[in-house]
Amino acid sequence: MKIYLFLVVSMMVLLGCKNSNEVYNSNGIKVYENTILTSFPEAKLIIKTEDSKIHSGKNNFEFYVNSYTLKEQTQGENTNDLANSKKGQHIHFIVNNGPYQAKYNPVFEANLDTGSNLVLAFLSRSFHESVKEKDAYVLKHYQFNNEKPQVDIKKDPLLFYSRPKGTYQFDKGDKILLDFYLVNTKLDKSGNKVKVTLNNHPFTLDKWKSYIIEGLKKGEHEIQIELIDAKGIPVPGPYNNSGIRKFTIK
Repeated sequence: MKIYLFLVVSMMVLLGCKNSNEVYNSNGIKVYENTILTSFPEAKLIIKTEDSKIHSGKNNFEFYVNSYTLKEQTQGENTNDLANSKKGQHIHFIVNNGPYQAKYNPVFEANLDTGSNLVLAFLSRSFHESVKEKDAYVLKHYQFNNEKPQVDIKKDPLLFYSRPKGTYQFDKGDKILLDFYLVNTKLDKSGNKVKVTLNNHPFTLDKWKSYIIEGLKKGEHEIQIELIDAKGIPVPGPYNNSGIRKFTIK
């Protein structure tokens, strides 16, 4: 029996059998599910700033964080394999699905535009992977004109882009984190999915997890994510298509 299993495994390796967690493998680039070693099921993020005190321009935001420690290094092998913040765990603060701002204190300043502002804040591990727990995020809509809100934050399926971002300088490997945030929707093989286009190569994700990208060469790269339904049709929403995001490897 042992000999049989050895032969089966050997044949799988020789034939280049696809890893069960792998979602893309082509031209030396592979994408697969990230393994999270440290979970925070009780993590909670609550906004304390009253809506009436928020206005266009510069604002002071105050959050309450429970069962999660900002500025602490997340334990696990991911901190060695992925780009990791020396400042530790933090909050990703996103306005209108733009690039996130990393906030290491529960009280901070941030600017809002005149008009419509969809604000998402979620807890992030030190290596920038989002904490995907039901109470680990805050979603708010601030409207500073008379226009009709573009989304219903309690009902509409929403997709937010997070990583990759910025410039990567490899020291210990070539792993890049792919991560996003979902609200009011789930991913499923027979339901909504996230379509990823990496350097013009598309593939789909049917699980809300973080993913690892390996094999990218030095230089500038492009990535785009989009929420699609079971038929591959884009799910309506002003921010369900990230547009092209660029990041660089040095």
